[in-house]
Amino acid sequence: MVGVFTWMLGFRSAINRSLAVAGDREKIIVLKSGSTAESNSAISMEEFNKLSQVTGAVRDTKSGQILLSPEMIVQVSLPRLRDEGLTYANVAVRGVTENALKVHTNVHALGRTVSIAEREVIVGLAASKQFGGLRIGDSISLGYGSDRGYLVVGYFSAGGGPLESEIWGYLPSLMNAYNRQNYSSVALRLEPGRDPTPVIEQIKGPAIQLEAKTEDVYWDEQTTLMAVYLGVTGALVGVMSLAAVFAIANTMYSVVAGRTREIAMLRTIGFSGPQILQGLLAESVMLSLVGGLLGCLGCAAWLTLTTNKKDMFGATTFTTMAFEITLTPWIIGWSLGLVTLLGVFGAMMPGIRAARIGVLKALREA
Repeated sequence: MVGVFTWMLGFRSAINRSLAVAGDREKIIVLKSGSTAESNSAISMEEFNKLSQVTGAVRDTKSGQILLSPEMIVQVSLPRLRDEGLTYANVAVRGVTENALKVHTNVHALGRTVSIAEREVIVGLAASKQFGGLRIGDSISLGYGSDRGYLVVGYFSAGGGPLESEIWGYLPSLMNAYNRQNYSSVALRLEPGRDPTPVIEQIKGPAIQLEAKTEDVYWDEQTTLMAVYLGVTGALVGVMSLAAVFAIANTMYSVVAGRTREIAMLRTIGFSGPQILQGLLAESVMLSLVGGLLGCLGCAAWLTLTTNKKDMFGATTFTTMAFEITLTPWIIGWSLGLVTLLGVFGAMMPGIRAARIGVLKALREA
């Protein structure tokens, strides 16, 4: 139970850490009206041009125009490295322009970026660690018929956020390869300190008529499946914790029944009921902590054997988000804290019963 709880805390922490990076309220994601994700959105060039009317967005220092990042999303199926290619995952391929790195300020190219004259891509660090064929020098088959090879020329980081699970290429090249005429989304950045609500209302209004969300809201909606998974896992751990309390109580009742002679001797030489209760609680907590440490070690061993690199499928994006589960001191502390509480609750009633046993009755039962 402790191992499962520790794994669940690690999983939740990894997801929250990844989504926290994608919680930029000064970045607006624009979609087609009625769309729920970039994968089912199609913004025409005419609609894209209307976004030049938006007030409160960051402008390019050279042109003075609003800094817009038109983007296209497709998927490519790649083997997972953790099972040596036995299973495949849908990895997002994002077509971007030079403005992308100016709008997505948490994304940083590590080395060279793509050439606009060549079929090249750069790969997120998380994707490169978890999916096959994404090392520098590898070629990925992309395009409508998977008939165009794109060379991996570099990596990029996104602070461990969802974008780090993607592959980025030059937008016009990828749109031509997939025979696309429309953008999947448009990203723009607000002026520092600007309230996003009026900007979102303007984009949704009659002049533009597109859907708009801050980045944190967008990714919260894309991870509803993860929230359900975490909720079910949490409920299971709650049931397991309740069962653990009863198991500890049953064990401690047996301990008390088998040590009546010892309890009688302690009462005879002057130990009070509260002192006996404290001793039994301390014993239960120590045994629980030993079990907790073994559970944490078991979880660490499991992550080592199966790798701590995981990914989760998005129900609306149809792509996977890669992340790494790490057992931090905070997670281990929470796990040991849980078993300590279970040890106290499980031993409380047996301990109270032992503390209330009279000396004469204890000697008779002994």
